Amino acid sequence: MPDVDKELEEIKKLISGDDSDARPSSNALVPSRSGPGVPGAPKSPENKELTVRPAAQKPAPAQPRQVPAQSRPVQAQPKPVPAQPRQGPQGVQRTAGGKALGVPSAPGGRPPGPANKTEPPGISDGAARVRSYNISDSGKITKKPDKEQVPDTGSDKFNIDFDFDGEYRDVPEDKPLRRRRERRTGCVGGILYSAFIICISLVLASLLWLATVDVLGFNSVDEQVNITVPAGFTIEDVTDMLFDAGIIRYKFLFDLYAGYSHAEEKITPGAYILNRNLDYRSIVQGMTARAGVRVETTVTIPEGFTLAQICALLEDYGIITSAGDFWDVAANHDFNYHFLDKETLGDKLRLEGFLFPDTHNFYLDSTPVQVLNRLLREFDRRFSDVYIERAEAMGYSIRDIINVAAMIEREAGSDQERARIAAVIYNRLESSSFPHLQIDATIHYAIAGTDIPFSIELDDPYNTYICEGLPPGPIANPGLHSIRAALYPDATNEYYYALNREGTHNFFRTYEQHQAFVKSDQYGGR
Repeated sequence: MPDVDKELEEIKKLISGDDSDARPSSNALVPSRSGPGVPGAPKSPENKELTVRPAAQKPAPAQPRQVPAQSRPVQAQPKPVPAQPRQGPQGVQRTAGGKALGVPSAPGGRPPGPANKTEPPGISDGAARVRSYNISDSGKITKKPDKEQVPDTGSDKFNIDFDFDGEYRDVPEDKPLRRRRERRTGCVGGILYSAFIICISLVLASLLWLATVDVLGFNSVDEQVNITVPAGFTIEDVTDMLFDAGIIRYKFLFDLYAGYSHAEEKITPGAYILNRNLDYRSIVQGMTARAGVRVETTVTIPEGFTLAQICALLEDYGIITSAGDFWDVAANHDFNYHFLDKETLGDKLRLEGFLFPDTHNFYLDSTPVQVLNRLLREFDRRFSDVYIERAEAMGYSIRDIINVAAMIEREAGSDQERARIAAVIYNRLESSSFPHLQIDATIHYAIAGTDIPFSIELDDPYNTYICEGLPPGPIANPGLHSIRAALYPDATNEYYYALNREGTHNFFRTYEQHQAFVKSDQYGGR
């Protein structure tokens, strides 16, 4: 035991460097066997001397620490290792000269240094003795137990500062990490993918072509269609009408174009003529007041038609859409014509007689003001200054002349007898013996549109059997022949006429002649 204590004492001196005789002057030192007689070297119990000498080789670089598979303590193995440079305090054991006395082994029990490396020449038995002791971090030196006698208790452990749970928290338990294989489609997959892309491209190209054909009006029939845009329309209403007429094929596409081009602000109400082969831009332009071709309708107003009959006719042709609006305009609109009496404003029949009957062209969906103004303008054009002067020469107003002409229009059976009927009317008007005109057409005018039967006793201002002079107003809208007959009557002394079976009239001077004809089989009246 004294020898062991002494040996321990020598080892401490070697490690701590307190032995001045054993401390080297430079470089790292390792224990070495030397021959006898080296001064200052401590001697072992076997009369062997310990000395230190400079290391014959450069220290090997420090090996990187390997991370064990599990955080369990690994016991250092007592196998000899090559000399290592002095390192920090992470459990590395040092000699007095800076040489490593023992290092913990890597996982699996192998040292981190080069394996099976032989001792460098000159290493003494002192180094072997040093390796048989354990040196703790606190500097305590203990003798290693015999492997055969003392089992490995795992008391010497690594202190590893590594968070295995945190670093490997995403790794599933009991499942090894595998490298993900890259999937490859192969030749067949590439062909199928290419075919899919080609099919999608063809479908998109077809849809684009169909849209282009509709927008540009290709492959459409050269056919004209009438389109009526009502007042207060919306672009959806116009789209529906164009689709129903076969002018467009895709509603959503026209709605997109209409929104882009602000078509709703350009289109004006009215009736237009559109062609089915027009492009979208031409369709919108065709429904504008300036560039659009509006639909015109030709209407023939027969001579002798009343205001009520004209209103019904225009409504049947679609020129006016509201009879109520027509009558309201006729009564209350102040048309600027010299032959109209402003005192009659409010009378729905004030325009009767001045709507010249003829063949007229009207725009579909025209306003009542436009329609009535056109008819009044035509009368003003036809009733020339010569006629105005003739009326003044006769001592009658224009309204009186038209009043007489209206009765002629309703009574005459032929153009040849118009002036003769006019003579009878003027002869009665200018004779005190015949205060009443006694014209049946005035009674028919009064009861038109009612269930009232014809009667000469009818209490009505238009009954010329009981009311003297001219009726309150014209009973029809006379044509030019009747107007000329009223201005230029025949010169006769006849005061009566009666309808014959041929549809014309026979004229008489006396009441007795008239009654004899009425009783004969030649009479064609009631």
